[in-house]
Amino acid sequence: MAVEGRTVALPVRKVIIHPVVLFNIVDNYERRNDNNKRVIGTLMGRYDKGTVYVTESFAVPHQETEEEVSMDMEYAMRIGELQKKVNTSMYTVGWYSSGIIINEYSSLIHAFYKCQCPTPVHLTVDTQLKEQKMKINTHITSQIGVKNGTEGCIFTPVPHTITGAEADQVSQKFFQGLRGNKKTPNFNDQEQIITSCDDMIAQINIVLGHVKKVIAGEVPNDKELGRQLMEVVQSIPNLDGDTITNMLNSHMQDLLAVEYLTYLTRQQLAISARINQIL
Repeated sequence: MAVEGRTVALPVRKVIIHPVVLFNIVDNYERRNDNNKRVIGTLMGRYDKGTVYVTESFAVPHQETEEEVSMDMEYAMRIGELQKKVNTSMYTVGWYSSGIIINEYSSLIHAFYKCQCPTPVHLTVDTQLKEQKMKINTHITSQIGVKNGTEGCIFTPVPHTITGAEADQVSQKFFQGLRGNKKTPNFNDQEQIITSCDDMIAQINIVLGHVKKVIAGEVPNDKELGRQLMEVVQSIPNLDGDTITNMLNSHMQDLLAVEYLTYLTRQQLAISARINQIL
C-alpha cells in the first residue's frame, strides 16, 4: 500500500467499499464490447490501520481469450497518476473484475497491480446475478511454493462491508425506489427536495413522539439515546430566516453562473467543431 508517498507492505484485514465503486463497475459492464466476457479496472482509495477504503474506480481496456489476456498497462498507470493529482490522499489499492470466477489470468493481472501496491485487493462483482443477487467478494493473495523453486499465489478472502456517507443516502434511496419499475420516472429537483423534507419531518415526528412518551413515563428512558439526540440538536446551526434566505440566494446565483459558463463552453466547442470541418 502507498502511505504518505511511500510504498510499504501492510496487512489487509478488512475492505470498506463505497457504493459508487459498484455503480461504476456495473456501468462498465453494461458498456463493454460484445467480445469481452468480463471487464476489469483499477481500484483507488486509501489504507488506514489494516483497513482498505475503496472510494473510486476506473475501467481499464483489456482483451481476453481462451489462449491469452492483454491489458493496457500504460493507460492504467496514466489514469492512476491523474487520479492522484486530483486527490493526493488517494492511491491505487487493487483491481476489480466482473464475475466471481478467479482463473489463471487473474493471477497475471494481479501481478501487474502488485507492482503498483504490494498488497492489492481483488474485488469481484457478479454483474450477471447468477444467484439472483449481486455477489461481491474481496481477496488478497498469499505466496505459495518452494523457495528457489516453483512459486505461485493463492487468493484468500478478506471481509468487506459496503458503506457510504450520510449525504449519499438520498441518491441511494432514490435508486432503491426504482426497483421493479419498468419505466424510469422523471428526475425533478423540486420533487426530490419536497420528498426529502417530508421524510425528515416524518422522522422528526417519530423522535418527538418517543420523547413525549419518555416524559409521560410510558416508555423507559435511554441515556445513550438521549446523548445522541442532544448531539444532533447541538449540531444544528442557529440561523435566522434572513440568513438562510441569503444563503439560498447566493447558492442560486452561483448555480446560474455555472450554467451560463457551461452554455458558453458548449457553444465554443460547437463553433470549433464546425471550423475544423470547414478547414
